[in-house]
Amino acid sequence: MNIRIQVITLSFVFLFISCSDSEKNNDTGIAVEETSREEDNNDGCKFDDGMHDATVDYYNPSTGHSATYSLEVEVENCEVTVIHFPNGGWLDDSHISPAELNEDGDAELEDEEGRTFSVHIDN
Repeated sequence: MNIRIQVITLSFVFLFISCSDSEKNNDTGIAVEETSREEDNNDGCKFDDGMHDATVDYYNPSTGHSATYSLEVEVENCEVTVIHFPNGGWLDDSHISPAELNEDGDAELEDEEGRTFSVHIDN
């Protein structure tokens, strides 16, 4: 019975060592694989998910009013999904449809009232 415990223990040790070695050998391969998957998901988008400073040109066709603002926008999967205003307000998918950023960091959004927001991500 003592030999049986030693054999089982030794088997676990060999199994642990072999798994540890293969993880070390695959670190580079795993990192490359994860990077390529991320690029595939973002279709080569150079803008990370999260908050970005942006210049936003606003236009209201009902009033003819236009203005340019420096605002923060949220980007997800290379799309502008939320526009944040300094007073704590925001426009999200309940008011605007997400718009894809082009390679220059530009996107065109329109809200439910027909107002347009031309977004440019500041680098």
